[in-house]
Amino acid sequence: MKQALTVLDLVAVRPRRLLDWREEDGRCVLLRPRLGTGRLGRWLAGLLRDPHYRIRLDDVGSLIWKACDGGTSLAEIVPRLRERFGDQVEPADQRLVQFVRKMLKGRMLALSPRN
Repeated sequence: MKQALTVLDLVAVRPRRLLDWREEDGRCVLLRPRLGTGRLGRWLAGLLRDPHYRIRLDDVGSLIWKACDGGTSLAEIVPRLRERFGDQVEPADQRLVQFVRKMLKGRMLALSPRN
C-alpha cells in the first residue's frame, strides 16, 4: 500500500521532473504528451500539429518545478519559497507538499529517496 506524502518526508525525498517543459514570461509551461509516451502514441503525436497539452504554472508552482531536479530535497525548497514570496506563501511546507502530491498523482513528478 502506498503511503501518503507528509511534511515529515520533506528531508527524505528529492522530486524529479517527468515531463518536458519550457519557460514563458518567467513561468513554467509543462508539456504533457496528448497520446502518451508509448511507441504508438509518439508516432500518432508526430501526425498532430501540437502533440502536447500545455499546463501553465503560477509563480509559486514555477519555482517549485524548477527546483525539482532530482538533487534538491523538499526541505531545501521550503526556504526558497519563503525567501521569494514571504508571508504570501505560508504555510510554505504544506503548500509544497500539496503541490508535489498533485504532481505525483498526475505522474508529472517522481520521488527519489535521499542518498
